[in-house]
Amino acid sequence: MAWRLHTGALVIAIALLCAATAGEPGLVEAQAAAQRTAGGSAAEDAARTARLRRSHWAPVLRGQLLRRDDLRDRAGELRGYPLVQQDSAVANTWSITLTWDFAQFLYAREESQLALAHVHLARVRREAADRAAELWVERRQKRASLASLSGAARREAALELFRLTAELDAVTGGLYRELLAREEAELAGEGG
Repeated sequence: MAWRLHTGALVIAIALLCAATAGEPGLVEAQAAAQRTAGGSAAEDAARTARLRRSHWAPVLRGQLLRRDDLRDRAGELRGYPLVQQDSAVANTWSITLTWDFAQFLYAREESQLALAHVHLARVRREAADRAAELWVERRQKRASLASLSGAARREAALELFRLTAELDAVTGGLYRELLAREEAELAGEGG
């Protein structure tokens, strides 16, 4: 009977904890928001790579118009007859050139730089997700311990919880803004 009572109390405590934190974002949401804030998304990286590859299919179009006027006098002999001629010649030259850099089709010089940037962004996203997970767990632990404290220790723990929430809000790009405002109001209510 005592075991059932203890288990029942544990279930009630877990249910109350879940009910109290129902409006809070979960760990996965916090990590995803931190990744987006830190380095965008992997889909954006893929779009940049596709845009780079498509850009090499476009030819370079060069047009040129050359106009040269030739005025010259010809004096000479053609098949034994003297030739004296006044020439006035006009030449218009048009030139259109389409060029492709076929080496870029196989491997663009920018691809190595873009791949390095993608690796860096992936590392930044991973580090941001790890930091968000650490803060999320620490915040949950602090929130769970807050119920058992009272007086100055509770106020100190509430301030620490507020700091963790603010840091988590900054890492996730504003995901915890409502919770932060609520905790700030609770702190102002306790202090006043």
